[in-house]
Amino acid sequence: MARETTRGRRVLAEFLLATVSVFWGGTFPVVKAAVAQVPVLCFLWLRFALSAGLLLLVAWPALRRLDRRTFRRGVLLGTCLFLAYLFQTFGLERTSAANAGFLTGLNVVWVPFLASRLVGKPPSVGGKTGAALAVAGLWLLTGGGLPWQMGLGDLLVVVCSVFVALHIVGLDALTEGADSRVLAFLQIAVMAVWSLLGSAAFEPITWPRAWSRELVAALVLTAVFATVYAFWIMTAFQRWTTPTRAALIYTLEPVFAAVFSVWLAGERLSASAWTGGALIVAGMVLAEAWPGTRPHPSGSHP
Repeated sequence: MARETTRGRRVLAEFLLATVSVFWGGTFPVVKAAVAQVPVLCFLWLRFALSAGLLLLVAWPALRRLDRRTFRRGVLLGTCLFLAYLFQTFGLERTSAANAGFLTGLNVVWVPFLASRLVGKPPSVGGKTGAALAVAGLWLLTGGGLPWQMGLGDLLVVVCSVFVALHIVGLDALTEGADSRVLAFLQIAVMAVWSLLGSAAFEPITWPRAWSRELVAALVLTAVFATVYAFWIMTAFQRWTTPTRAALIYTLEPVFAAVFSVWLAGERLSASAWTGGALIVAGMVLAEAWPGTRPHPSGSHP
């Protein structure tokens, strides 16, 4: 009975994490239109500030009992995720979008090994093989444009992928016993603060000169669904599965991004891109069907 309950919780968690990937992928077309009107960090701080305000409505009762340990966890996780956005943003200024997409996706490679060393959850054989398939799929999905010689932009995005992986592992290690509403609020609020400081330091404006319909729609969609909902689900339910499996689920984001781009923006994808999407899905299925050895308890690794 206990095993069935655990499996049921894992299935529910992984389904909800998949919906997060749907919302993330679906916001690509609207965000692309929005950042054509305002600088990236300006858009990010407005998005996260709105998200933090919405989440404050449900997190306030628990925030009144906030302790230092939870506060430190929220700041650490939020700062880690902000750094991922920061390095990706500056990396995109110096490399191609195809390279940045693939290199950001390298987090599916880093997660199993970081989880093994940091939280004592080594990847299964199926998880390793599934991650390899997912990386191959990301490579095809982004055009197979990996350069032999990395420039500064490529290296910055590689750093971004490490912070994405650290955030995924951190959610697994630091959310036990903490109120998910409080941790989600703290992460988003920290990201809003860092984004505002970054925008003030590096961008010509920190407040839009005009509020178009597309910009308002993008802020509402990303704040409610791609941030408040997504981060609450990640914080509350990711601990019911493993970091490796969560990372594989998050690789569905570019698949859904491709689907929504074709549907909403009229973009076309090559056969290799669709093949890459299929490989990503195959990697997830393989990790599910071939679990291999169970993760060792935390602290049991050398």
